[in-house]
Parts: sequence; C-alpha cells; structure tokens
Amino acid sequence: MSQSAVILPGSPLSGSSMVGDINAAWASIISQFSGAVAPTLGPGSAGALVAGQLWLNTSVAPYQLYTYDGTTWCEVGTLDFAGHTFTAFNGPQDFRNIIGDNGGFEVWQRGAGSSASIAVGASSTAYTADRWYLTTGANQASIVSAVTGLTSGSGFAGKVIRNSGQTGTTAIVFGYPLDTDELARMRGNKVTISGTVKAGANWSPASGTITMTLYVGTGAGGFAGETNVVTQTANVSVSTQQAFQFATSAAVVPANATQGELQFAWTPVGTAGADDSMTFDDIQLEVAQFASVFERIPFERMLEGCNRHYVKTFPYGTAPVQNGTIVGALGFTGQVAVAKTVFTQWNFPVEMRATPTITTYNPTQANANWRDQTGGADIAVLVDTNSAKSSKGVFIGSQTNAPTAGNNNYIHASADAGI
Repeated sequence: MSQSAVILPGSPLSGSSMVGDINAAWASIISQFSGAVAPTLGPGSAGALVAGQLWLNTSVAPYQLYTYDGTTWCEVGTLDFAGHTFTAFNGPQDFRNIIGDNGGFEVWQRGAGSSASIAVGASSTAYTADRWYLTTGANQASIVSAVTGLTSGSGFAGKVIRNSGQTGTTAIVFGYPLDTDELARMRGNKVTISGTVKAGANWSPASGTITMTLYVGTGAGGFAGETNVVTQTANVSVSTQQAFQFATSAAVVPANATQGELQFAWTPVGTAGADDSMTFDDIQLEVAQFASVFERIPFERMLEGCNRHYVKTFPYGTAPVQNGTIVGALGFTGQVAVAKTVFTQWNFPVEMRATPTITTYNPTQANANWRDQTGGADIAVLVDTNSAKSSKGVFIGSQTNAPTAGNNNYIHASADAGI
C-alpha cells in the first residue's frame, strides 16, 4: 500500500491514492475465501480471479484448501477442524485417481503395446486399452489405437475412430468398468471427473456432442439399482483439443454401491469420413469436489494394477495372436516318452481380481496347441480344469499324445479376468 499504518499530520493522501489503498485492502480480503462454493470474484482487473488466490472449501469434512492457478482450482491440502491438523497434498502420486490403472491410456497389453491398433467390429463389444472397452452398433466397425499423448507429461492417448465409410448412427460407448474395491473408495463421498479430449477432422456428432457419465449399481451384474451419479456434456469442434469441463456429483456415491462404470458416449451422424474420431487422455475420477491436477502414476504400478484384469505371456509389445512369436512362451523339455500328459505351471505376476478365462496360442502355427519346436510338430493342449479355477495361476499341459523325449515344447497363453 502507498500509506503507512499510521497517518501523520501534514501527509494526507490524494483522493486517487486513497481509492487505490482501499481497493488493495479489499483485494487482499477477497483473495482469502472460505465457503461451500468456489469464489468467482478476485483481486484482478474488473474483479477477476487471479493465480494464487486461496479457497477453503467448507462443504466437506475435513475442509479442503485450494489455490487458483489461473485456470482452475488446485488442491493444496486438507484442514481437519476436529483434529486441529493440516495435511498437505502429497503431489502427483498419492493414488487419488480411482481409475489410476489406466486413466492416461499408457497400458496396452491386449494390443502391441505402444503401437497398439485394435479393431472392434460392428455390433460388438471388446476390450481395447487395458480396462477400457468399446461398444459399437450396426455398421460401426471401429479401431482403438495408442497415439501420442495430448498433454504435457503424457506418453500415450487412446484414439477411437469410426472406420471411413461406416454408416451406423447409433450411440457408441467407450467405458471403464469399476470393481467393488474401487467403488468402496467412493462410497458416501462426492466425486469429480475430468479429462482431455480431441476431436478428429471428420468428427460427426450433431454439435460435436459427447457425454461423460459415472454410473453405479447395487447388483452383481447388469447394474441392478443403477444410479447416474454425475454426468457432463461437451460440444467439441472438429480438429479441436479441449479439457473436458470437470463435473462434480450433486449427491454422494450410495453407501451400498458395489459396481460402477465411467462411460463416454456419442452418436455419430452420416457416413464416416477419414477421421471421424475422438481421442482421450488424462481421464481422472476422484473423491473431491473440484478437479485436481492429473495424477501420473509410474508405468510399472499401472501395469501391475492392469494385470489383475488381464495378463499375457507374450512380450508387452507383441499382440496376442496365433503363429506370432516364440519369445516369452511357456515351455518344457520332453522326458522319457511315456503315455501320460505333461503340465507346466503358469503363475500369474499378481493375483487376478477373479478366476480368469485362459486362452492358448501356438507360437509358430495357426492353432492353439503346444508346438514341439524340436520335432516340428504340434501337441494337443489341455488346460487343467481344477487349476483353471484359480486366480493365482494355471496348469497348461498336453493331452494323450506324449512329448518326445528331449524335445523342446512351447505355448503362449493369456488370462482374462475383465469385468
């Protein structure tokens, strides 16, 4: 301020200086705000918010302290008024993102890793990027692929494109199902969803409309007792990237919720052009009433979380396919030739969320059997029915034809425990 705390005789302020001091004082006051709703006024020009403003959100317990970064409110920490403690926000790796396993589209096990391009046929539902599935309608054959990340610090993003020439115009759904343990983290709390999207050059929905919704339910399947917790619609222009305006639930996630799903849905119009697409990145679902900076979790931690839902013996950058590669395959060497089956144990890298479905792949031939690489022959595969009921691992063996002594035998497999 231009005037000292004590005004001495003979040093009066001019009218303009006094107004400046008063304005500065008011600006100082309104830059520190406490209330249930974020402030819309600040000490900037014409009452604009300015970077560095503070807001203590008193609508939650404990209170949440935010600072304005010039664009949005960022969490600083929590003030526990009951315990008289303040806990600083721990930074970008405190696992606040409920979909942290792959909200940033960094993990692509079901495809060829960072070069994944996964076709989803018309009238189909299929998993694509880990944890994410796509549902298409008639004449809506599509491709989901890993592309360059949209934001600073992002490795990859997920691009969903309706193939050129496709004419289906029913809703397309891109979803991320949630397990019960993930629902438990949200029960009784309000949640916020945020993310970044980019429309292709031929993005076709009317007004460019795309809708983001969090559904929860109380059943074991089929979303019994379904509740729409929070939804947000954006109108995205062609060839435009934008942050999806964060959406916060009006009510808390029900205490009895046991299943849920985050969905993006859009309805294409007309015949698809060369780039009728939407690209997604940095999708975040968190227990909060304002979006925080996207949480970037180390790749190895994300992969471990995704392994609870899907795992393969193929190298990370190799798509599971018959007659693909021998690298990384399970194997055994035939011992004394006797008429009995032989098994090898595949222990999953982490315990899976449920008993998985096992699929086997011949490394060098177009079938699902063992390959006797030494003798140049196939051996019929047998997945042990008892071990296949386990979420920890599985025995994969041969049927009645016994392996030849001394020959090396190989097979690939995947385990799918998707929701």
